[in-house]
Amino acid sequence: MVFSDTSTYQGLVQDIDFLLFGSSAIFNTDYALADRVRNINIVWDEAIAELYKADPNHKWDDTTNTDLPFATLDLTANLDHYTLLDSALVIHRVRMMSQAGELKTLYPVLRSELTDSDLNATGEPDKYYKIGGVVFPIPIPDYGAASGVELEFQRGANHFTAADTTKSPGFASQFHQFLSVGAALRYAISNGMKNKIAQLRADKESIRNAMREHYERRSPDEKPKMKLKRDTSHYGL
Repeated sequence: MVFSDTSTYQGLVQDIDFLLFGSSAIFNTDYALADRVRNINIVWDEAIAELYKADPNHKWDDTTNTDLPFATLDLTANLDHYTLLDSALVIHRVRMMSQAGELKTLYPVLRSELTDSDLNATGEPDKYYKIGGVVFPIPIPDYGAASGVELEFQRGANHFTAADTTKSPGFASQFHQFLSVGAALRYAISNGMKNKIAQLRADKESIRNAMREHYERRSPDEKPKMKLKRDTSHYGL
């Protein structure tokens, strides 16, 4: 579903009119375009949270992106930190060039786990810790290399603007209505449309559940991972 389609009325903007006012052919100015854009993007971010949780192995990425979620930086001698890209919401892997000229994966640690000697050491990094949007390699590399830092990350959605028309959300098309239903629900709530709120809320949850199930099951080629759950309810008895 595209953002806006005034020819065949198949866009998100037009679906909002249909859901709230009964016709997709007439743009109701009571629901301003700026408000629709904001609310669609808010619900888009809500959808991302569901996509992140549904399939952590597949690592969802907006399909409208023209590149892969990797970034490379120059490795600078004696530089103790590297700032992440603004678009990086989650870091999945950090690799840095070894002195032998090979990219090697660093393993993540907590800063609280490191000794003063660890924090002050220089050499070839084998681990890293994060604070906010900054990665700190340990030991601090005492050599440099072009494109010597590789970050694998997960990013958010490409938000809509009022000028968009044929742009579509970057996830499975059968669930695009989650955005228009959610944006319609926000309007209904703010305007006291009690006769609409219950149905829109139910429709939104139905789409959410179907979307979550779809993404949870889209990697049948991967073996399921089992984790033991520790029951602490009887500790201390």
